[in-house]
Amino acid sequence: MIKLSNSQVEQAMYQNAFEYASNGKAIVTLDGRFYLVNRTLCNISGYSKEELQKVNLPQLTHVEDISKTSYLFNDNPPSIEGKIIIDQRILHKNGKEIWVALHFSLLNMTQGNKHTSHYLVDIYDISKQIEKEKEINKLNQIHQLILDSITDGIYGIDLDANLIFWNKAAEQMVGYAKEELDKSNLHDLVHHTNKQGNQIPVSTCPVFKALKEGKTIHVTNDIFWRKDGSSFDVEYTTNPILDSGGGEYIGSVITFRDITEIKKTKEILQKSEKLSLVGQMAAGIAHEIRNPLTSLKGFLQLIQSGETDNQLYYKIMNEEFNRIELILNELLLLAKPNATSLCEKNIISVLDQVIAILQPQCNIHNVQTNFTYEAEKILVYCDDNQLKQVFINLIKNAIDAMPTGGKISLEVELENEHVIIRIKDEGIGIPEEKIASIGRPFFSTKENGTGLGLMISFGIIENHNGKVFVNSKENQGTTFTITLPLI
Repeated sequence: MIKLSNSQVEQAMYQNAFEYASNGKAIVTLDGRFYLVNRTLCNISGYSKEELQKVNLPQLTHVEDISKTSYLFNDNPPSIEGKIIIDQRILHKNGKEIWVALHFSLLNMTQGNKHTSHYLVDIYDISKQIEKEKEINKLNQIHQLILDSITDGIYGIDLDANLIFWNKAAEQMVGYAKEELDKSNLHDLVHHTNKQGNQIPVSTCPVFKALKEGKTIHVTNDIFWRKDGSSFDVEYTTNPILDSGGGEYIGSVITFRDITEIKKTKEILQKSEKLSLVGQMAAGIAHEIRNPLTSLKGFLQLIQSGETDNQLYYKIMNEEFNRIELILNELLLLAKPNATSLCEKNIISVLDQVIAILQPQCNIHNVQTNFTYEAEKILVYCDDNQLKQVFINLIKNAIDAMPTGGKISLEVELENEHVIIRIKDEGIGIPEEKIASIGRPFFSTKENGTGLGLMISFGIIENHNGKVFVNSKENQGTTFTITLPLI
């Protein structure tokens, strides 16, 4: 039996590990020649050991990648601490390009009294990895092209609110390129302040609340800020992003659109609808004003005759003047083209004023109104002129639904954090199959109706973060239920 020394054992083990390593291995001279190669490198390159030892590494390198390693093979090689990793292409014996990762480390060798340096190179075939990366990049490009073809702004954020993607429409609307947002807090750039000019803390921002809770939300009326400091009206939807594996929540995607022009169009329609309502109520207003004017004319004639106590007539005349003034003021307030202004208002007072405006119409059509409420002061955050327009429209529709007269009930209740307003009539009702179409433009149950009044009314309630529900039975009546958030 031959006994091996420890150094011989170590050498045999090293040679075995070198030869049968799963990755390619080579010892390369400082001028790039292969000094020693293993079988795996032969399999990767298609060359035999003898063939490889007759060429150098630059000769196997793709011509476009030679510059990546050329600085290593000269008279003054760099000092290497640890490893240098270079991804490049080499040419297989059959001419095929192969992507490899070269890991260079410096190997100092001693033979007798001679000291030499070589490179120990680990060669990993990364062709499949590169192909997967190409496929991923291709898919990313396709996805980005799809995103960029969409006119709505779209962006994605991870759970730490870091930007994942950002399409062209978002860039054009907001003015920021994706590169400018990679290291920035998106909230501080585009959603820092609300319509009233108040700062929005991240903790109360709907986008970030949805992000933390993994919920879907839809906001119909908000503002985003541009890079130039200007703002624009937006509506947006936030949806959770789930990974493709176990469905784990990993972020949110936000889709938003500029609704500035849509809001302008709605404002024009609202003004048109106001004028239409004023015109339709003109007959009732004229009738209501004519009555006190007749009284005033009679009292003036009596005063002129000097046959009675003037003080009594002065009091009655003053009351009649106040009645005329109230009607005209409410009519002017309705028709006045005020800008949208949200503030605290008592919904009971708003409804009282609406009833006063429409009382002449009710009198003409033999309609009684019954108004009940749980509290005399119920505050909501609203534009009272817009809400008046809604209530006038609904009550007027109720009057029209009862051509022979009847009763309209207005009920106001409190439920959790909302106020519930119900407007009930005893009219002809709406067929069940048509209820779902109520509120759509140009759909109306009236012969000459356009449907725009209800469409605008539904839009106003939606902009106040409220909802409208319709219940109706033919020949029994219709109930419109409106919910609005309390302050």
